[in-house]
Amino acid sequence: MKDYRIEHRKILVQEYQQIRKTTDWSLVENRVVEKALENDLYSICVIDEDEIIGIGRVIGDGALYFYVQDVIVSPSYQGKGIGKLIMNNIETYINQNANNNSFIGLMAAEKTKEFYYNFGYKERPANKPGMYKVIKREHSSS
Repeated sequence: MKDYRIEHRKILVQEYQQIRKTTDWSLVENRVVEKALENDLYSICVIDEDEIIGIGRVIGDGALYFYVQDVIVSPSYQGKGIGKLIMNNIETYINQNANNNSFIGLMAAEKTKEFYYNFGYKERPANKPGMYKVIKREHSSS
């Protein structure tokens, strides 16, 4: 694998927006992204020269609950081990900071379950269904 620069730091709003645009995820206002990124427990950026090509975040309470969020690799860099690099760093953070019986969760994008199985993640059993909801409001300017 090429020698990419790894930075363990807060992701900048413009970096987050730039890499999110490479996905089919809905747009999020800059002010909302800024607040979200401020509250990360851990974040990692993978950079090729001056271009952000991958990110990953951990959110939660830092003790009992940890959630892996926004593991995104630019499409032109997918299949080159960058997602694995991001997840290995996230797993190191979680292993150093989680406690006995801490819950580590994530919501996998379509066609990524196999990827997360490699890190020990499992689907919730039918008798313990996961649930979610998304708030939809009229979009205002950034």
